[in-house]
Amino acid sequence: MNGKVMKNCKIILPVLLVVTLFASCKKDHYNVGNVHGVNAEGEVLAPLASASFSMMDMMERFNLLDLLYWSADGDLAMHYTMQMDSVLEGAEILKFNDLDYEEQYTYPNPYPTTTPPYLDTVLSFERTITFESEHVFVREGFIKSGHLNFITESNAGHVQHVVLRSPNLKDAAGHDFVLDTPVQADTFGIDLSGLRYFAEEVNTLTLNCEVTVGTQATTEPELYLNFNIKGRDLAFREMQGFVENYSSRDRVDTVFTLFPGLIDGQLGLEGVRLKITERNTFPMGARFIVDTLTLSSEGNAPFSIIEPLPLPIEMPPAMQEIEVLNKVVDGRISAEGGRLLASGDFIVNPENYTDMVAISDTNRIDLCADVEIPFSFRVGDLKYVDTVNMNIDNLEMPDLIKELTLELTFNSVLPFHLNASFYMYNSETGMVTDTLLGESKVIKASFDGKPTTTEVTLVVDEDRVENVLHSDRIIMSYELDTENHKMHLNINQKLDLSLKGRAKYKGNVDF
Repeated sequence: MNGKVMKNCKIILPVLLVVTLFASCKKDHYNVGNVHGVNAEGEVLAPLASASFSMMDMMERFNLLDLLYWSADGDLAMHYTMQMDSVLEGAEILKFNDLDYEEQYTYPNPYPTTTPPYLDTVLSFERTITFESEHVFVREGFIKSGHLNFITESNAGHVQHVVLRSPNLKDAAGHDFVLDTPVQADTFGIDLSGLRYFAEEVNTLTLNCEVTVGTQATTEPELYLNFNIKGRDLAFREMQGFVENYSSRDRVDTVFTLFPGLIDGQLGLEGVRLKITERNTFPMGARFIVDTLTLSSEGNAPFSIIEPLPLPIEMPPAMQEIEVLNKVVDGRISAEGGRLLASGDFIVNPENYTDMVAISDTNRIDLCADVEIPFSFRVGDLKYVDTVNMNIDNLEMPDLIKELTLELTFNSVLPFHLNASFYMYNSETGMVTDTLLGESKVIKASFDGKPTTTEVTLVVDEDRVENVLHSDRIIMSYELDTENHKMHLNINQKLDLSLKGRAKYKGNVDF
């Protein structure tokens, strides 16, 4: 019998039965009870599975789709962008140190022997304090926040009233600043928020004080008044003055996770483009000192992808983003845990110009690190695992199968060899039922861009047929290898798989 026997077997067997019964009606010596079945022999070729794995499927499997983009021709690349807004702000520069300033005013006791009551004493004096910064010197500006708190102490009595003026301060309406206030518990304070500041001598504040002290009897020959001035949270909204070379307080650290999916293996990265753009709205130049730019991965020592380091990147003033670095680098890493680490510090006014400038707290430096990794690299031992469903029902009358040959055909447009291992799997039990390909079979690569075909024939003997018939899936494990070819990935590349079963039948069909 030829390959059509089993296809028509269900039709032939009933026909034979009808013929037999008809003959028994004509000839009494035929006994239907003695007919138990028909001997069947032949073979059939049945489709069991097919699949198509596109490059997009693989990228989705590796959880890389969100990082990919492709050209109009379908060429793939990974793209990382880290936008770091306000990595350095004017508000950071326009802050000043807290101050703790103490001043003592002394005078001879005019009434050392007088008993109370007698007149209160009014003291007048001028003092100048300095608010400190290591890098900013203000000539004029608008104060954003700040408090001056005064604590008084005297051996002559208690401070009852204070009138405080400063030639360096005006209110929002442009009037001279005056604080005229009674004093309780020998303390009082000034809220500097919203005041305008100007001075010939930078970072100084002159205070003209008129203090009324409620006197008490004392035989001390000398009277004193202590002023303890505490300043906190002083910051300017904008200022005109001078800025010395200033290093930011916070380092800039950026980490890109290169391959966040299920990729495992060694990757040789070629033509990785690193681009840095910046927008510096300060009225002076800045410099970004990159002291770390490394690729690291599990099992591999970190290595610098740019030499020499530190790398100074100049950042001139600009209201729009401008490109300040564009380099192409290569490297080799393990895909698992692959990281790109970039670290550095900002310096404002690196040349330390002494020109007077205007700075506001809204001035800032924005940094954008852009990494593009083309999928054009060499790879070895990169693993990919997937499954495909099988339709075993296409193999009819499994009890009669004496030999099963599985014929696999691969049509590949992928630019790498696939070292394949296949396993039969039962999804109901969750068990691997048999090894289809125990030793890796090389599926040929399409290094020249032309489709290649690989055919694999596997003979499953009678003892293992049951394993196949109790399987509904194939687990496919691939190891990718470019054999030192530079592979170029495109969204249109794919691998088509076709699995057919050639079953040989032999046995008796009972009915």
